[in-house]
Amino acid sequence: MTNEQICERLNSILALELSGTMMYLHYSYFIYGHSMIPIVSWLREQANEGVAHATLVGDKITSLGGTPLTFPAADKFPWAFDTLNDMLRAALHLEKEAWGAYADLLRDIEAMPEQLGLRLFLEMQIQEETGHIEEVEKMLKPDVVR
Repeated sequence: MTNEQICERLNSILALELSGTMMYLHYSYFIYGHSMIPIVSWLREQANEGVAHATLVGDKITSLGGTPLTFPAADKFPWAFDTLNDMLRAALHLEKEAWGAYADLLRDIEAMPEQLGLRLFLEMQIQEETGHIEEVEKMLKPDVVR
């Protein structure tokens, strides 16, 4: 796999991260009621983390000699929704897609010793995306106090 091919794949990941940033920020505008403060804070925290991830991915692209394309992935999340659970299901779908993109690239470069730094970066991102997926899955469970 060439650096150019790796950069193409990283640009797809960058588009997903930018889409997630836009999605979380957009959803934060539509939360009302007694749960507004913690949920809006969480959504905006996720948007900020998306910016951080996008920045890291863009920096990795430039370090490999590529050009980061800062366009969100088209139609990656629904703009319209009826409930918070609809928002969370869309978030879960996008988080899983990002996880898959990171994991697929990691799998494709595993046998490349010269890409050790990229492998470690991808592993770190996969770990973070796994945490996001687990968190959203818990949020989608029915309210239960144990």
